[in-house]
Amino acid sequence: MDVEWIQEFQKVLPELDHEKLMTITGHLSSVVGVTKKEDLAFVEKEDFQEYLTPIQCRKVIQAFKQRELNDKGTTEVSITLSEETPPLSSVGADRGTGWSSFTPHQTQSYFPGSSLAKAQNSWILQFQIPWEQMPVSLSQAILRGQRASPADRRAMVRVVVSAMQQHCPNPNRAACIEIAKMIVSKYPLTFSDMTEEGEQIGIGYYSLINQLKTRVEHVNRNNTTERIRKPRSTTQSNSNTSAKTTRCKVDSYGCVNWQPKCLPEGETTDSLEKRRQDMVAIFQSAGPRAADWPDVDASMSLTYIYQRHMINGCPPPSINDIQEQWPFLFTKRGLCDHFKILTEIDICDRLGEALQTKGKRILDFFRRNPHNKNIQRVLQDIDGISAMQQNKTAIAAVLLLLNHFVEEEESIFILKDTTSTKASIERDVTLPSSPRLIMLGTTYLDAAKWMVSMEGKVVYILDEHLGFADAFSVFFGSYYAFNLEYQEPACATLEFIQRFFLRINPEDGTKCTARTGVSRKTGVLVKRKTATINNRVLSFLRQLTDFEWKNLN
Repeated sequence: MDVEWIQEFQKVLPELDHEKLMTITGHLSSVVGVTKKEDLAFVEKEDFQEYLTPIQCRKVIQAFKQRELNDKGTTEVSITLSEETPPLSSVGADRGTGWSSFTPHQTQSYFPGSSLAKAQNSWILQFQIPWEQMPVSLSQAILRGQRASPADRRAMVRVVVSAMQQHCPNPNRAACIEIAKMIVSKYPLTFSDMTEEGEQIGIGYYSLINQLKTRVEHVNRNNTTERIRKPRSTTQSNSNTSAKTTRCKVDSYGCVNWQPKCLPEGETTDSLEKRRQDMVAIFQSAGPRAADWPDVDASMSLTYIYQRHMINGCPPPSINDIQEQWPFLFTKRGLCDHFKILTEIDICDRLGEALQTKGKRILDFFRRNPHNKNIQRVLQDIDGISAMQQNKTAIAAVLLLLNHFVEEEESIFILKDTTSTKASIERDVTLPSSPRLIMLGTTYLDAAKWMVSMEGKVVYILDEHLGFADAFSVFFGSYYAFNLEYQEPACATLEFIQRFFLRINPEDGTKCTARTGVSRKTGVLVKRKTATINNRVLSFLRQLTDFEWKNLN
């Protein structure tokens, strides 16, 4: 058995013990037929899923596919959904519903590795991390497989940047990326970006890239001869104004079953259409309560591919059109079941538990670190309540996040009187196009009834016995079910909830592609920085990790 490809496998999943590693690699060698490193690019999830968790399977597939692209130096396709074009292209084409099939548009965007850049960073191939210069406490943490303390991590960054400057006075970001990747691949348990559950956040080394580059800029702050920044361009882009005619990665962001390829066993396009028509008739006669009926539940599951075919159409269908054809998708049961198939996550269970356990940690963090007046105001409102109920803990956590990220509460919530109805809200309020959670109460904290709006109308009315976690699950799940981007005024809070509470951590960017936004400091419209992970989100995740580390030590 070729040792080299086994080492490649171990690099991707360093947490595997030796016995399990040998079991998996033995299976890949004897059953699947892997004999050399290049063969790893052809393995599929089914080849080893019985030995690994779903997250580990995705890490392996992603790593080997990406490694193949890097080795070949090929161009990157901006969207890789062409193989998932729905097989239902003829269904609905003659019904005037706009369910026509789409052909993903492919464009070429070359890897940021031109010959000039490679020549400038050729020193990286021989670069060695000076581990012998690290603090003793950091070396001990590495040996034990523990997280580095904030102080040790900063000391490591200073040592590494100093060593980098011996080869290049002002290393560029591409160099910082390679060095960060080198550090995290060697000691992932100590340095990688991870959730408390041990799941990787994004690419796993994004925060370390930022720390290295920030340190480089700091030590070169007075060195004008080595600056490499280009002057800002004043040219304004109008690309945002063009109508969307193609699907892109953000549409399938975080999804594992965005567009199925195969019809359910024993079903045809005609039988699925018959099921859809039957469900429309049931909804018209029995209303939303029929969502819990076994027959409706089974039909919704079987027609999932049909639902995605319409939702993923391009140009996208309106919410009105979707609601007309799939009314049960606009019930809590229908949406949450759809979200579970789409992402393999039970959003009500995971978000409900996280809003309580992690919500309390957020409250504790801000009680010890009340950063601004708005946060202090929210904390005072909370302290004025004798006993924090589950709803109030969860609502308070989201309000604190909004104020921490300096985002308006109205960018997620709309507060209305308890007597408000769907008709009165749509009549009296100009509802925004992006989703909002409508809170019925005198204040956010004492709200006890909920609605969700999209595209200027109320589309979900939650049953009175449901709590805030259920309502927030419907609100948040709608972004994924209907391919919606996060609204820019709340993008940091929504991404934090996605990564921290729901533990959805894709490596390919964020679910907000807005190129402009309102400055949190000046209130004027400015060009928005785009990043793989929202920098403010990553920074706060590290603050929470450091807060937990200090409390435990």
